Amino acid sequence: MNPVSATRQNAIDEIQETDQNFSILSEKQGMAKAFTTYAANDVIKLNDGAAPAVGFDSLRVQMSRLPANGPVLTWQVLKTDAAQSGELGYTFGQWMLIKKDAAGKRTAQYGVYMTVWKRQRNGLWRFVIDGGNSTPEPK
Repeated sequence: MNPVSATRQNAIDEIQETDQNFSILSEKQGMAKAFTTYAANDVIKLNDGAAPAVGFDSLRVQMSRLPANGPVLTWQVLKTDAAQSGELGYTFGQWMLIKKDAAGKRTAQYGVYMTVWKRQRNGLWRFVIDGGNSTPEPK
C-alpha cells in the first residue's frame, strides 16, 4: 500500500472506531455526554424540524435540555470514508432512538445519519457536522 493510501485507510479506521465509541458513550452515559464529548468547537448539529446548533456552546445548551433519563440513542456505521490527506472524513449509518412513555412502555424510532469528522490539532477526531432524518423501521 502506498503512503497516501495508508494515510487514508488509517483515517477511515480511526473515524469508524471513533464513531462506534461515540454511539457506545451515548448508550451508556446519554446523548448529552456523548455529543458534547465528540463535538468540535466549530460544530454544526442539524436538527430535524428545528434550527441547527451552531458552535459548541449552542450544542451544549441544546443538550442540557435533554432529560437525565431520557431517550437512548444508538447507531451503527454503514459506510466510512476519508480524504487522502487523512484530515477529514465522514460516516453514514442507521440510528435507533428508544423512548419510554409514562407507563414504562418502550417505543423505537429509526433513521439514518451522516457525520463529518475532522482531525483536531491534538490528533483526536471530532465531528464538525452531524445530522439525520427519520425512516421506517429497517427490515
